[in-house]
Parts: sequence; structure tokens; C-alpha cells
Amino acid sequence: MKPVVVLRPEPGNTRTATSLRALGLEVRQVPLFGVVPVDWTPPDPAGFDGLLLTSANAVRHGGAGLDAFKRLPVVAVGAATAEAAAKAGFAVAVTGSDDARAVVADARDRGFARLLHLAGRDRRETGEGVAAITVYASDTVPVGTEGARSFDDAIVLVHSVRAATRLAELVDAAGTARQRISLVAISQAVGDAAGHGWQDVTIAPQPTDSAVVALAAAHANTRAIDQRARGGDKHAMSDYVPTDRPRARGPKMGVILALVGLAFVAGLGLMGYAAKKLPWFGGHATTAGMTTAAQKAAAGSSGYIPSQPLGPNGEPQAPAPIDTAVLATREATLAAQLTALETRTATIATDASAAAGQATRAEGLLVAFAARRALDRGVTLGYLEEQLRLRFGQAQPRATTTLIQAARQPVTLEDLRQGLDTIAPDITSTTGDGWLDTIQHQIDSLVVLRKAGTPSTMPADRLARVRRLLEAGQVEAARAEVARLPGANQASNWMEAAGRYVQARHALDVIENAALIGQAGQPQPAPVVMPSAVTETSTVTDESAGSQAAVPKTPGQATGQ
Repeated sequence: MKPVVVLRPEPGNTRTATSLRALGLEVRQVPLFGVVPVDWTPPDPAGFDGLLLTSANAVRHGGAGLDAFKRLPVVAVGAATAEAAAKAGFAVAVTGSDDARAVVADARDRGFARLLHLAGRDRRETGEGVAAITVYASDTVPVGTEGARSFDDAIVLVHSVRAATRLAELVDAAGTARQRISLVAISQAVGDAAGHGWQDVTIAPQPTDSAVVALAAAHANTRAIDQRARGGDKHAMSDYVPTDRPRARGPKMGVILALVGLAFVAGLGLMGYAAKKLPWFGGHATTAGMTTAAQKAAAGSSGYIPSQPLGPNGEPQAPAPIDTAVLATREATLAAQLTALETRTATIATDASAAAGQATRAEGLLVAFAARRALDRGVTLGYLEEQLRLRFGQAQPRATTTLIQAARQPVTLEDLRQGLDTIAPDITSTTGDGWLDTIQHQIDSLVVLRKAGTPSTMPADRLARVRRLLEAGQVEAARAEVARLPGANQASNWMEAAGRYVQARHALDVIENAALIGQAGQPQPAPVVMPSAVTETSTVTDESAGSQAAVPKTPGQATGQ
């Protein structure tokens, strides 16, 4: 058995050698290159769409600089490279064969136009739009003459183009004949790089290390068989002669099948003849016989054989006539049950309609309460405007319009309090046409007579009452007090804002009342007519009177709306 020589660098060399030894092969480890890391400065990851990895060495020797590219998708060449990238925490987006150019073209079609290639020092071009940066180097490992001669009469595994080129140089330099060396290459490109003159060059069916190992094992076993045969005839390796005589061959299976088919056809013909000629075979059965057979068939399915009376001549009698009274009783019972079901259905429909009306009323109240909260906070209604129009636009159009307009210029109690503090000096003092009017007003206010228990008319007291009313939320009463102050003509803007506040609250009260009582504009439960017994009476001749009695008044008609 020929030994197998592994040329790839570590740690792959040891993995391949372990797999070969597990198959019972003799292995020689002669690494031609040693992979070492190279200092490099990571570029900005934002300038790239993905990371191109053509070898697992880039992941092993990339160092801390790889952390900056963990967010970029990886385009891997080969399954081993993809596996190493995934173990290192990268997200592999594209995995291709050993052809880097084809993988890059596929990645470009998928949207990865700008790729960063973490490559070795000795590399080949991979295509347009790929920026390469060196992160590792494969330095040559010295191999002496004795190491080169170890390739003689061996199977050499070649995993790269550089390894194939250097192998040819070492063999030629050592003076070893290429005709005594067999090569197993990982790809066609690697086999072509090794040149010609070898004993044989076998290409792996897939560009993977496992395929190379399997091919090397098969090649070594085949060579061992050929050597033992001494002439290359694999049958000469065994002198086994069978001692058992061959068994006599029985009749052919085709003859047996033909005989069985003929017997089956003959049986069918005899059965048809018997059914046609023999009366007892079932061809001319009587009506009674057919009835009995039908009864037996029914008995076979249900287990019950009904008894049927026979006449004097043994024939079955006609069934007894059906009693119409019994049928009428059954019909009446079914009608009563149907009426009960209709009554229950009508009751359920009434309950459902009532529940729908209550739900609509509750939804209207929720919309009204939400609108009040929005006005109190001084924010716009937003989507509540559309809800107000849909639910209350027809029943209370004026209140709805007032509420929407007030919400577009909202006024809050805090706004009124701040505005009152601003105009307080102006509305508590008198500004007459001249100084004589001012002196006259001051003299009149020196002594004020009022009944006990009546509020003071002094401007300062009125202003204090206005503040208390605002704190209590009684804006309408506060507005009336401001109108009685001496400088009320200076508070026109405040009075207008207070008026909008009061109108908005009045509109809210109207909307809430409409939601509570369920006025028109909100969906109402439709009346359900309870089923009752229909009694035919005299025909109504006055069609107009009958139509008026049959049409109930709507809520709008009853209230005059």
C-alpha cells in the first residue's frame, strides 16, 4: 500500500492526516507552507456591503481587527471557510464553490457590490468591486532533499495552486522521477498547476478536504490490489473455487403465470354460463326471493330483520294504510315546536338589538367624555372631530359645530385665571372722560351703603369673588361679575374667551345628554315583531286607514323634529 503525503499547512495538515490514519493508511506530513498573521489596519466598514473570505486562515489570523466587521454579511468561498466564519460570529450570506470569481459574481447579483477581501499575501484577482487587504501570509517551510525524496512512490495530496507549483520544483530539484508519484488534486486548476509527467493526476469530485481524503483512500487501496495481483488483474488475487453445484433451474415463471391466467379466464366463462342457463344460480329469482335477499342484506348491515306478513299463497301482503289522524297530530306537534323555536329566535334577536343599542350609547358617552377631557386640557380634538360628526352631527348639529370650533381655539380655566391677573389693575380702576369724573367716582366710593348679607360692590371685593368663582369652575358667574366692574370695557378679550369657554361647556352638556337618552343619529335597536297566531278576519277595505295604522311614528315624528 502506497503512503499518502499531506502538503497543506497547519492546522489543516493534522486534520487531514488524522482522517487518513483513521482509514488505516500510512501518512507522511510534509507541510510546504506555514501561515502567519500580518499587521493590518481595518478600513471603515461603512464603505462596504459585505466581507469576502476565500480561506479560513483569514478568520484564524485576522486578530482583533475582525470585530469591526462582525455586522457585515460574509461571502464565503468553500464550505470550510463558511463554517469557520460562522463559528467566529459572522453572518454568512453567500457560500460558493472554490471559484472565487463565480462567487463574487453571484454576490454582486444579490446586491453585494462592494466587497472587502480579507486575503493572504499571495492571492489572485477575484473581480471588479473587490478591495483586498492582506491579513495573513503563507511563508514557505524549508524542505530538504530527503523530504523531497519522500514523495517517491507515494500519493501526494495537493490543496492549492502554490503547493502544486512548489511540489513540482522540489521534485525536479531532488532528481525524483515524476512517473513514480501519484497526485490527488482538490480542483482542476490545482491539477493543471502541477504540470505533466506524473504517474497519474486524480481530481476530487468536490473541492473539499473530505472528498480529497476519500479519493486518496480509494486510490491507495486500488494500487495495493494491483500490486498483489502482479499483473494488474484484480481477479488473480483470489483462488476461491465454489464447491456447491449450481441448482437445477425450475420451470420459468412466465409459464406459471400464463397457466394461472388461463384458469382464471376459464372460471369466468363457466360462471357466466351457469348464471344464464341454471335457474337456481340466481339469474331468474322471483320477486319474493329478491325481497328476501334485500331483507337479508339489510339485516347484514343493521342486524335487524323486519317481519313481513304473508298472504295465503305465501306472497308478502301490501303494507297497512297510513292513518291520517296520526299524521295530522305529528304535523301539529312539529308546528308547535317550530313556533317555539321562532319565539326563542325573536327573543334572542330582541336581546341582541338591545345590547347593540346599549353598546352604541356607551360608545357615544365615551366620545363625549374624551372630548371634555381634551377641552379641559386645552388640546385639539384630533380624531374625535370625526367621531362627533358621525354620532351627533345629525341629532345635535349646532352643539357639534360649536364644540368643534371651540376646540380649535381652546380656552382653559388656567388661561382665564392668568388673563384675569393681567387685566386686574385696569378693570378695578375708573378711567372717565376727565379728572372731574375720576374725583367724583372716588368721592362716591368713600361711603357705600348696602343691606346685610348682600355681596360688596367694591371693585376689589368683586375681583376676589371672580377669582373664587374661577377656582370653582363657575366661569359664567365670574363673567357676570367682571361685567359689573368699573373697567369692564377694558376686559373685552377676556369676556370673549370666557364666553367661548361657557359655550363649549354648554355644547358638551347637550352632547352628553344626547348620548345618554340615545337621540336620533345614533344606531338604535330595531323593533322586533313577536310571532303570534294568525287569525283570518274580515278584510280591511280602507287601505289608507290600514296603512296609517301599520306605520308607527318615528322618534323624529313624535317629537316634531
